[in-house]
Amino acid sequence: MTLEFATLWPTYDLDAKTRALLAYAQKLTETPSLLEDRDFEALRTVGWNEQAIYEATALIALFNMSGRLEAASGLPPDQIPTTARWLTSLEQEKRGYDDETKKHKNS
Repeated sequence: MTLEFATLWPTYDLDAKTRALLAYAQKLTETPSLLEDRDFEALRTVGWNEQAIYEATALIALFNMSGRLEAASGLPPDQIPTTARWLTSLEQEKRGYDDETKKHKNS
């Protein structure tokens, strides 16, 4: 998602389900204390069920937390450090990651 989309999504041609979720995400991000039953009802009306609403809320909250941590730490938002890299399969194996179960072997 680009910064442009994040700020201009209300002007985009989006389906009702996506539009409702983005409106909810915006309100949860900018004014969470103003959430009301009608905000959740708007999601249900376009097809979001309780589990999906819960999962969306958890993801939105996680991204809000990480964004605030970036801001408070002085990190540039949404930038991967130049020293970051994916671990190779061999490196993952050395660290105890089981590729078959997708978990750490000590988990």
